[in-house]
Amino acid sequence: MHALQDRGLFFLHIPKTAGTSLRELLSSRFAPAEILAFEREDSPERRQEKLTRIDRYPFVHGHVPYALADRFARRPFVATILRDPLERAVSAFHYMQGQVPGLVSAARARDYAAASRMSIGELIRHEPLAASRHLGNLQAWFLSTPKVHERFEYHDEYRVAVSGSDLERAKEHLEACDFVGLTERMGESMDLLGHALRDRPFGEAGTANRSRGRPAVAALDPSTMAALTDLTAQDRELYTFACRLFEHRLRAMTQELHNARPRQEAGHRSLAPVFAFDRAIPGDGWYAPERAGERWFSWTGPSCDSTLELASPPGREVVLKLGVLHAMRWDSLPNLEVRLNDVRLRLQRTPDAGQVVLTAVVPRGLARPPGEGNSIRIRVSELARPCDQDPAAGDSRLLGIALHRIELAAIEPAGAVSRLLRTFRRL
Repeated sequence: MHALQDRGLFFLHIPKTAGTSLRELLSSRFAPAEILAFEREDSPERRQEKLTRIDRYPFVHGHVPYALADRFARRPFVATILRDPLERAVSAFHYMQGQVPGLVSAARARDYAAASRMSIGELIRHEPLAASRHLGNLQAWFLSTPKVHERFEYHDEYRVAVSGSDLERAKEHLEACDFVGLTERMGESMDLLGHALRDRPFGEAGTANRSRGRPAVAALDPSTMAALTDLTAQDRELYTFACRLFEHRLRAMTQELHNARPRQEAGHRSLAPVFAFDRAIPGDGWYAPERAGERWFSWTGPSCDSTLELASPPGREVVLKLGVLHAMRWDSLPNLEVRLNDVRLRLQRTPDAGQVVLTAVVPRGLARPPGEGNSIRIRVSELARPCDQDPAAGDSRLLGIALHRIELAAIEPAGAVSRLLRTFRRL
């Protein structure tokens, strides 16, 4: 990401703005060891310890206010995304209703319990503190408050309150962000993000934390709509400002791209013949890496196509091997399509010790010369959401297959493929 140079990237993740989807996209372009997440489950001591180390990490994210940017030794690239305040509030309320009160702090548990037994209008009228903390002017608060820890540690009397001066400070900070996206215009937002980072396009963003069965804003009764509009008034003004800023930056990007000379796409650095998902993914169409024991793996999605770039190994004969740990639909695996440099390969499938190994002998002359990059495209026939298969699952990502290893390996004639398969299974 050329715009970062020696700076870190700080993603200010405001709750219920589609930030989880954006975080997944960004995380796929960093090694897992390069990512620092501020999480609600962190103890105060753990958060303080993370604050002392933020400059060591190229990518920092979490439900942390804009004020965190001032804690970096060198100002980071700051990215955030905003959402229509009414849509965000209704989504937040629906999220509260599905939470388990016993797994959070006492004050937050009471907020969730209240939402589970009330309508959104009743929560605003009878539990104004809870409503302000989750449904109110949270976007303006995240961009204006100097209190980095307060959102994690709030107590019974904590209220999200935004004054006129706070709102103006939120606008100033929003304008200072290197990237500002809009949930309702996610496609254009991804174009802006890639342009702002001077990186390759990000492609399609998924719905990693979708609220299933959420009622529409238009379905609210007039009195509830009026109360919610009043509760989110400062966020509405901030969002209007964000829309103008977004349009201005979108026009500037379009003009810059129109005036720019055609340039060669920069290749990925440090390509290797083997990729094990323990570093930044040299391709698109992947979710952030996850860990299973000693293995890192990534799911394909949210589109059916995923790409990767691997260097050619020495040798004239080459085999492509893919290690599949999971699949949303194992019965669709025979329909998997894998292309190397735009040529479809014939796959052989071998189950082995909790994984499936897919191998394909690469036709002679198709792989690039040793050390040069090869384009690999993986297309799954269908995607599925875990929450659709299991209503108790909270994962709403569109997933295909999970791979832990992809390799281009040189082979020798006469039995070398089977020997390499045995070696690959042991890894």
